[in-house]
Amino acid sequence: MKITDVSYPQLLTKYNNKKDLAEIVFDSNYPKANDKTDFGIVFGGISMIPYRVNEALRLYNEDLVDKLVLTGGIGYFNKDRKVPEALKMREYLRQHGIPDSDIIIESKSKSTLENINLFFQILQSQYNIDDTTFSLITSDFHLKRCLAMVKELLNKDSLIYGCGAKDNITDIDSWYKNLYGRRLILKEALLLCYYAKKGLITDFEANLKR
Repeated sequence: MKITDVSYPQLLTKYNNKKDLAEIVFDSNYPKANDKTDFGIVFGGISMIPYRVNEALRLYNEDLVDKLVLTGGIGYFNKDRKVPEALKMREYLRQHGIPDSDIIIESKSKSTLENINLFFQILQSQYNIDDTTFSLITSDFHLKRCLAMVKELLNKDSLIYGCGAKDNITDIDSWYKNLYGRRLILKEALLLCYYAKKGLITDFEANLKR
């Protein structure tokens, strides 16, 4: 079944179960960030510190990325925050020895869509990105949407890799064990459905219970 054929009420009722939500949200077949890439894109948001940033540190220290792009401002639902997410991540990386010369900041975005559009504007203004390789670093549950959006923006599948950071709360093996994880994965399923219906990502098949 195409995800665009699923209605929002169906996601809240008929497909609101462990198997179907996992089928929609998680994808273990994405290209893994096992080879060196030019940029590691670290998405702000839930679990950015320490989980996502620690994955970025690992890739950098293992010489699997040349530069780290930190993306995230103050989200629409986080008006109580004073410091943009990207700046918090930069401070963490500084404390772990990463030089500013290898860090690129995008600190204005308020959503994943803005994350991607704004950091690509920055990269395109400074680099020739036609043959540039990217590793997208974010939480396991968030990776499918990020990969799909970047592929849609660049209109290509190659040279884009994923690195899913695990926190043992929202991962494929743990999310259904706690209320927070269940709510977050349901929200992500709704967002994937919405993005596909709006043409922001390519429609995809989901093997859902009929």
